[in-house]
Amino acid sequence: MFTLLRRQVKAGILLYALLMAAIFALLLQFYLGRVVASECQHQAQIKSAQAYLMAEMSKDLADEESGQCQFDKGLVTYQHKDDVLVETVTLESKEEFHYTFYLPKKENQALEKESH
Repeated sequence: MFTLLRRQVKAGILLYALLMAAIFALLLQFYLGRVVASECQHQAQIKSAQAYLMAEMSKDLADEESGQCQFDKGLVTYQHKDDVLVETVTLESKEEFHYTFYLPKKENQALEKESH
């Protein structure tokens, strides 16, 4: 009788250990998935911030009707349309970001005088 009880106790402990290992594996898998997703989001935010910074810097350099500015992280192509400056930023990773800036009347008039 004691051997049967010992076998049942050993089997119960083994089942409990397997159940706890499975639960731990599921929690670990969920945690690692969240860490990877968080890192991907962080990288996307960095790329977006770099692209916006390049667009802001090239906004001041855009003195012609259209053109481009080369940076070490990518290329900015710009074009003036009426009171709007449209910029396309292409990063080294071939990702594109599009930005539209509305120009004040003073800058727009100065640009028109230079082009005539």
